[in-house]
Amino acid sequence: MDQPLPIARRHPIATTFGLRDFLPSFAVLWQRRELLWSMTGRNIRSQYKQSILGYAWIFVNPLMQILVLTFVFSTILRIGEGIIPYPFPLFLFVALLPWMFFSNAVASATDSIVGSASLVTKVYFPREILVVATVLSKVVDLLLGVLILLGLMVIYSEYPSWTLAWVPAIFAMQLLFTVGIALPLAALNLFFHDVRYLVGVVLLIWFYMTPVLYPVEIVPDKYKIFFELNPLALVVNAYRRVLLDGTSLGVERFLVGMGAALLTFLVGYYLFKRMEAGFADRI
Repeated sequence: MDQPLPIARRHPIATTFGLRDFLPSFAVLWQRRELLWSMTGRNIRSQYKQSILGYAWIFVNPLMQILVLTFVFSTILRIGEGIIPYPFPLFLFVALLPWMFFSNAVASATDSIVGSASLVTKVYFPREILVVATVLSKVVDLLLGVLILLGLMVIYSEYPSWTLAWVPAIFAMQLLFTVGIALPLAALNLFFHDVRYLVGVVLLIWFYMTPVLYPVEIVPDKYKIFFELNPLALVVNAYRRVLLDGTSLGVERFLVGMGAALLTFLVGYYLFKRMEAGFADRI
């Protein structure tokens, strides 16, 4: 078994990370993949460890949101009436499920470095593992939420077509984007503890600026530019397109989205590694 390396201040990647260090850094991360899976499992086990309902919260939380949001936006406000061609609960949850994954992953990952202070100060390992493991632990919540989505499809007799095959590709794009956002936020939160509060505010605004509760068709034309520049709007509309409309996402549209997600990841990873040198000194 490999012996743990010294703390981050003594590691060459942590102190002098540059563009040429990307591939070596990814190689180290791949070598420590078993540690990544181990930390992911630890996060999953500890998430609901001391709660009464335990893993049942994975189902309770989205179910309550569906019930409340459906009642408010389809019964009281009647959002999208005459525009949405399928049942509102289905329209809502196809977008709400990936949004919940994104927001929960980013919020939790922001505290991942601060919450593992004892590990950061004692031994060296790729610090990004803490962030990626936190994000991956939320995939379990997402997969169990898919069971609710399947139940809704059965209830409303709405079944996806062959375009369901696009879902793994869309999720890969979303996962890459999520990790790219989470990495620099986790590092910044170590230096500025206000970041965790700022993330909560930004996620709330981002939620309402993403067409989760409403169809993008009802947005006035002069404001649609904000939705076209919103990566999460692309993601939720892509899920609706392939799961509900039965329409292919299209290779060109997917390549644009994947290119943006990859760029976000590379920039976020670079910023994270540049800040990594000061982690031990800030804890």
